[in-house]
Amino acid sequence: MLKIANRVSSLKSSSIMEISARAAQLKAQGHEVISLAAGEPDFNTPEPIQAAVTAAMKEGITKYTPAPGFQKLREAIAKMVSTENGFPVDPEEVLVTSGAKHGLYLALQCLVDPGEAILIPTPSWVSYRPMIDLAGASVIPLPLYEEDGYRPNIERWKGMAIPPNAKGIIINSPNNPTGVVYSREELVKLTGWALQRNLWIISDEIYEKIIYDNLTHTSIAALGPEAKKASITISGFSKSYAMTGWRFGWAIADKPFVAKMAALQSQSNSHVTSFVQWAALTACTLSPSIGASMVAEFDQRRRYCMERLDKLSPHLTYTRPTGAFYIFINLSKWLLAHKMTDLEFCKELLDKEYVGAVPGSSFGKEHSIRISYATNIENLKKAFDRIEAYLNR
Repeated sequence: MLKIANRVSSLKSSSIMEISARAAQLKAQGHEVISLAAGEPDFNTPEPIQAAVTAAMKEGITKYTPAPGFQKLREAIAKMVSTENGFPVDPEEVLVTSGAKHGLYLALQCLVDPGEAILIPTPSWVSYRPMIDLAGASVIPLPLYEEDGYRPNIERWKGMAIPPNAKGIIINSPNNPTGVVYSREELVKLTGWALQRNLWIISDEIYEKIIYDNLTHTSIAALGPEAKKASITISGFSKSYAMTGWRFGWAIADKPFVAKMAALQSQSNSHVTSFVQWAALTACTLSPSIGASMVAEFDQRRRYCMERLDKLSPHLTYTRPTGAFYIFINLSKWLLAHKMTDLEFCKELLDKEYVGAVPGSSFGKEHSIRISYATNIENLKKAFDRIEAYLNR
């Protein structure tokens, strides 16, 4: 009998994509579906970037490029990150990738061998675990607690036995799914803890420009030479400039490691689309006001969501988000009373109320859901009216 490879035999598609697909199916049937599931800004890509990609194609920038990306673009990213993130970056330390997700995949493929392990503060983004599985490694969850605001508390991990096969840790701030931004002090402690254990640090910073409450983003690599040498910084414009479908991101690491990632990219997808790279040059120099206007709109939506959730406190609790565009909601009280799992809740909410949300179990935390407020206030009002009606029914 013909068989497929073991590495993909148990691989499942993203739960977020599944819910989004079901929502699209219901919408096609004529239902007014409001999806709070996908992590995708509802804004269009800024017009200067659109104009740049059109001009690039007209100018014939449609051919192969070097595997690491156009040198001019790597220089622009290095300059931008050096200025904005506070650590020096050489263009040869930059790899242009097909989105931040692909940067993470390439990094893990180059970092871990079968039988090794990666630590992940949990709840965590749904795709980390499958990517680690595909590298033949295992996952060691580091629990984050609601009573700590889902912030890293290394005191809680000191009693854990970290095995010698642990190779690295993934840190994600601002965080998906919690929306929490880690402070510089917390990152200093977490980085020191990781370096003491000789761990690589993969720092997923894709939401770095979406921050509220006058907080600031801290890059792991900005915490000193030792931290920079041990870190792999992953980011991109997908969230900050509504470029999710463009599949553009970057990885920053030591030159030898970036060279290996580039070699792997050259043997897989070759490189990022040429005219997308050329348009990204414009994104690197956009006025900060363009991104700030998006963040201001997200902030208005965030505050509206929190107002509605506060009124539902008999049924749930939540952690105040300070970055990204998600709220992680603890539904333990309601779900346990109704003998329902978070997955069952999300399926019923979608099929009966036509509101899409993602079960917390997909992120490693049961009895919870994640909602995205990357949609307009009118949709959020309708969604919360339906959620409130469902919870009170």
